[in-house]
Amino acid sequence: MRKPLFLLLFLPQLLLAQYTYNNSLKVNTTGAVTKIASLQYERMLNSNLSFNNTFFYRPKTGIPLGTQLDKIAKKHGVGVTGVDFEYIFVDQSQIGVWGYSPELRYYFGKKKGRAFIGFFGQYENFDATIPASLEARYQDQYIELSKVPINFDIRTLSGGLLIGKQFRFGERIALDFVIFGPHLGKGNTVYAYVEQSLLSRLDESEKAYLEGKIIDRFKLSTEYYDVTVGDEKAEITAFKKVPYFGVRALGLNLGFYF
Repeated sequence: MRKPLFLLLFLPQLLLAQYTYNNSLKVNTTGAVTKIASLQYERMLNSNLSFNNTFFYRPKTGIPLGTQLDKIAKKHGVGVTGVDFEYIFVDQSQIGVWGYSPELRYYFGKKKGRAFIGFFGQYENFDATIPASLEARYQDQYIELSKVPINFDIRTLSGGLLIGKQFRFGERIALDFVIFGPHLGKGNTVYAYVEQSLLSRLDESEKAYLEGKIIDRFKLSTEYYDVTVGDEKAEITAFKKVPYFGVRALGLNLGFYF
C-alpha cells in the first residue's frame, strides 16, 4: 500500500526531474499594436503538458484596424452577434477590457520548435463607448440623432481551443506564436445606455416609438433584450444570457523560464 501511495504523491516530481526550469513568465510583445497588456504564468506538469494562466488588460481607447472591423461588422454582424451594425460606428468606438484565462496546454514532441494545442476558459469584462445613430419622434417631427455615444457594460464567460507553436532559445527563453483561438460562451451581463437631453422632452408615445426604433434598427431579439426609455436615459438590458463568440487572434508571447 505504501509503494503505490508514494508513486501517486511523487509522480509529478519524478516526471519533472529531468527538466531544470519548469515555471515561466510570459508577456505579450504585440501589445504596442493591440494595446492589450497580458501576463502569463505557466507551470510545466511534465515534458508535454502544462497549466497556463493569462491575465490581460486593455485601457479604454480606440481600436486598431477600426475601418476594416467596421466594414466586417456591418456585413456580418447580425450573423455573429445578433446585432445589426448598419447604424453603429465601430471605427469610432472606445473599447476597454480586462480578464483572465486558465489553459491546459499540450506540446507535441520534444523539439525546440514544437506545436501546441490548448483548451482554455476565458472571463472578459468589457467597458465600451460606441457611437450609433438613432431615430426619434418629437412633436410630430422625425429626428435623426447622429452618432450618439452608447455606453456598454458586457461580461462574458466562454471556452475554446488555442493553436500555436513554441520556439525555445536555450533553457530559459521561449517565444510562443499564437495562431488561432476561437471560443464560445455566454454574455452573462449585457447592458447599454444612452444619455440625451431630448429624452426628458418626449411624451410616453414618443418614448414608445424610440424603444421600437432601437429594437428595429439594431435587430435586437426580444427573446434576450428589454429596451426602456426614461427621462434621463435609454437602456438596453439582456434579461438572460446571450450567446457569445470571440477569437484570440495572432500573438507573440516572450517567456522566461525559471
